[in-house]
Amino acid sequence: MIMKSKPKKAKRAFVPELPSEKIISQFGSIAALNAISVGSSVFQLEQAVRTRRIRKLVVPIYGLGGAHYDIPRLSRLLHELIVFTLVEDIDIEFSMVPWEGGEQLDLPGVNRVENVCLFSGGVDSYAGLLLSQEALGDVEGVFCAHTDQARIIHIVADLQRRIMGPRGLRISKISVPGIGARGYAQLRGFLYLLSAGAYVDKLGARRIVVTECGPTMYQPRFSPLDSTTMTTHPFVVKKAKEVVSLLLKRDVSVITPFENLTKAEVVAICPSKEGLKYTHSCISQRFGTHDGTCYGCVIRRLATIAAGVEDVRYNKNPISDPNARAGNLYSLLSFCSEILTQYNRMEEFETGVIEAYHKKNLFRRFALDNFAAILRLLSENKRVVKPIREMYNTVAKQLGSGTLEERLAELANPSVVPNFSKAVV
Repeated sequence: MIMKSKPKKAKRAFVPELPSEKIISQFGSIAALNAISVGSSVFQLEQAVRTRRIRKLVVPIYGLGGAHYDIPRLSRLLHELIVFTLVEDIDIEFSMVPWEGGEQLDLPGVNRVENVCLFSGGVDSYAGLLLSQEALGDVEGVFCAHTDQARIIHIVADLQRRIMGPRGLRISKISVPGIGARGYAQLRGFLYLLSAGAYVDKLGARRIVVTECGPTMYQPRFSPLDSTTMTTHPFVVKKAKEVVSLLLKRDVSVITPFENLTKAEVVAICPSKEGLKYTHSCISQRFGTHDGTCYGCVIRRLATIAAGVEDVRYNKNPISDPNARAGNLYSLLSFCSEILTQYNRMEEFETGVIEAYHKKNLFRRFALDNFAAILRLLSENKRVVKPIREMYNTVAKQLGSGTLEERLAELANPSVVPNFSKAVV
């Protein structure tokens, strides 16, 4: 008897939306459009897997009768990225999109630059764009505007008008898919880097500058089930650099000058500090205000306090208000307390990324910054809730006399410098 095999079920495929005609009109090459298409496709996939099971991603590729790329390698890079960030085993396929424009179109009025710097409207990118101009001279900011983030679009436009424009800096805007409100979007950093890659091609640049501070790039977990951002995780940045170079058919350098700087150090060396109060760091980006209790708000508030710099207004203050949600603040300070007083007894989930990338000194300085901020508040007779005061007293006693005072003095006269010479390899 011959047994008939059951027909294989078609894999659940996800086909992302193509770039809009408006975006297509901004760029004049297949390479740039494919950078946008690949970055957007992977980002849209992340949004889709939150609501349904997907087994295959079909990435649109623009071409003239052929892909002209190392497709097996591109597929492998995207697969590795998705496995690492989403822990999903998804097949990668490509669909050819006909393109009649030729390999490269002439775009009138395009000013050539050597460097493209990602800009988000937050503290790191604000300081980063200004310091990139000082160090590299020739630079243009690139802002990825999510379609559902109108407030941030307005904030970035305001920064361009108030600060960047008068300094001869331009921030180009590219529309990208909406980000939604379901926690971290782990692949948004990949989307941003690929979008920057499109501008590298358009502007004839050779370098992408990513100015994220080190504790965010190498963000550890505070508990076994803690969610952390991978937006600029070194693995994500490396894969994005490889994909951009493949699509543009030339080596594109990516540098991360703040990877060994703390948030407070970035604030301390920031030019034009008066503009920091116009930036935005809260995870609730849709509303344009700073809630004050999210992780982004907490590390920003402590950094600006430690550096003695005027900050934004927050809706809530978990440092002084016992009724404000303080989970992020307590988790951060508990972690910093362990870094400073019992590092060798910490769990692997807390120190794994620190050890893997040799960032112990960075995180010690980060921990000192956060408790130095509490010292400044107490020395100025500002209100600090009892649990934070008790935690501070324990740490200060174990560190010994003068350690936190010395840290405040270092931030007042910073000697740290960003590294604009080391490229991601």
